[in-house]
Amino acid sequence: MQVAADMTHSANASSTLIGIISKGGWGCRHVTAVRCGGRGVLYCVVQVRAAKAAKLRASQTQRTMLMDVCRCGVESADTPSLRLPHPRPLSVAGEGSPAGRRTASCQAHLRRFTAAIACITVLLLTTIATAQETPAYPVMKGLPQKVGQPFYSGGILPTPQLAEYSDAYFEMVDGPGQKWRTTVHMDYTGPARKLINELLRDRFWQFTRWFGDVDCDMSVVSQRPIVFALAGTEAASTYLQAYGLADKASLLQPQGYILSVRENGVLCVGADDQGMLNGAASLIQLIHPRMHSLVARCAEIVDWPTFQVRYTAEYRLPDRDFLKWMMLYKINGFGACYRGMRWEGLTEEHRVGLKTIGEFIREYNTCHFMLQFHITGRGGGVLNIADRTHVETLLRTIAETMALCPTQHVMICADDIAPILTAEEAALYEHPAQAHAVLMEYVYQTVKRLDPDCVVSYCGPFYQGLQHRKWAEGSPSREAGMTFMEYLRQWANKDIRIVWTGPVTESLSITAEDIAAYKGLIGEERQLVYWDNTWHYHQPLRNFHARYLPGFVDHCADATSYININGMGPIGKFFSTTANDYYWNPEAFDSVRSRRHAVAQFMGPNAVDAAEALYALRGDTYMVVFQSIVDLKAFDAAVAGLEKVSWNRELADYCRASYAEVVKQRGR
Repeated sequence: MQVAADMTHSANASSTLIGIISKGGWGCRHVTAVRCGGRGVLYCVVQVRAAKAAKLRASQTQRTMLMDVCRCGVESADTPSLRLPHPRPLSVAGEGSPAGRRTASCQAHLRRFTAAIACITVLLLTTIATAQETPAYPVMKGLPQKVGQPFYSGGILPTPQLAEYSDAYFEMVDGPGQKWRTTVHMDYTGPARKLINELLRDRFWQFTRWFGDVDCDMSVVSQRPIVFALAGTEAASTYLQAYGLADKASLLQPQGYILSVRENGVLCVGADDQGMLNGAASLIQLIHPRMHSLVARCAEIVDWPTFQVRYTAEYRLPDRDFLKWMMLYKINGFGACYRGMRWEGLTEEHRVGLKTIGEFIREYNTCHFMLQFHITGRGGGVLNIADRTHVETLLRTIAETMALCPTQHVMICADDIAPILTAEEAALYEHPAQAHAVLMEYVYQTVKRLDPDCVVSYCGPFYQGLQHRKWAEGSPSREAGMTFMEYLRQWANKDIRIVWTGPVTESLSITAEDIAAYKGLIGEERQLVYWDNTWHYHQPLRNFHARYLPGFVDHCADATSYININGMGPIGKFFSTTANDYYWNPEAFDSVRSRRHAVAQFMGPNAVDAAEALYALRGDTYMVVFQSIVDLKAFDAAVAGLEKVSWNRELADYCRASYAEVVKQRGR
């Protein structure tokens, strides 16, 4: 591959980048030099962070080089060719004389001896050369585990729409040589820029912290850049042309990106702010230690999501680190479950948490927030719709929340509680569904006044489809459900979305018939918000493995998915990652492939087969029902095997706790 580069820098923050990758990927043509003008500045800000790392040798410098916009290193010099010394010339007597014959005999022995010495020398040099491939400084046993998550799986989660991987690698850092081999050129000034730099910095530091100071020579590393550019700009067009990817620009969709990782450079072009971040997230999953260097697997990716908003959830508010983790796996929404927040008002803890989420959303423009309140007693007290102070309290709490944190979705829940009217409500309304309609209109008008783009949805007591037992013929709740839905169909405001969980509470299969049946209950013109409850089916390594009809996204309001989950714990992260793999790219989803990649990235590649042994114990192809195992020794052995190879102690401990719970349930 040929690379031509010429970097110029000036105090007025202008720079010129010449020479981008010229070969590889989707039929890229040979380009020796391309000039790109733009406002992007190539520079390196090096910070030295004092750190006390107990695992580093005492003699090593306890510092780590970090970067802001650019990460850089130095190309290593070519290895000089090795030459064997010629044997010293010997004087030769006359060939016919006895002395000459003795001399000839000695010469023959000497030639054989010299040949033997030469062979030994070649073997020694070969051994030395081979040893150089695995440098001895410093000795880093288990370096991939030390570098940390995401552990390398060979691929990307969620599964890209279009992807071609190769067995080549782009070297970023020479660890033992303590040299940077690349630099980041950020030709993008949008809000996600800072977060992209932060995520890259974190990933690089996971590796460089084990090698002390890492040197940087900008005159060399700028020839092997990692380039970020926003689609539609002159810079992005020039880069794509240089990479031979100009025809791929038309494939970009919202949140999409083009990522080209080659042996002498990387290009990431994002469709928008989220697309820029998504491309960086995919690159980070390809970055891993190899032969004591930090590399990225070469790949050509064109990618975008099918579901536009993909929520995970928790009954408490997340910190900034969890939000960053969500971005790494392209989960772009967080739902605050109703048990964690109350309609009666916010606590100071809530305000601090909401402010954290709000600052993250405003600063980076890559995340969504959903607010939930329960009005019939599961999250707070029962809201009396006939009591004006109750209604005003709810509306004030919604308004304060939206002021602290930009909110894209407000959900009011009345699920899992029998719908009844209070005495005051019964004096004003004929039926609970009628009272809920009045409350939802108050909520809708308040929310739309604060943010016209915010979605409002309602989760009622009959959120399951007709396959649920409550709808069975002869069930006492069937008549109540039919009456409730008859009133709901009369709601005047058709813009309020209706929440459902599929044909049953935890639906592992959804068909067109299931959707049509539920639409018949709520009204054909109303839009559905799908509440994914399927994580309750899985023990102990909970992974998404439902099957939904093709084009399911077209039946989901606002192309939105919501996973009802305790998402911030280790198992919640694991399930959310596999579920998001489906919601990102449903057509390519394979539950076995998804969980294998997830196990590799969360627990290490050595844990994949051990986890499969655990999954093999499930009761059928969908449900993981370990209670049905006759011999619990098989379960114990599978968990023990996973514990032995897992690099993630938290997840391994969760699996052990799951086994202990089964033993307790079985009374053994």
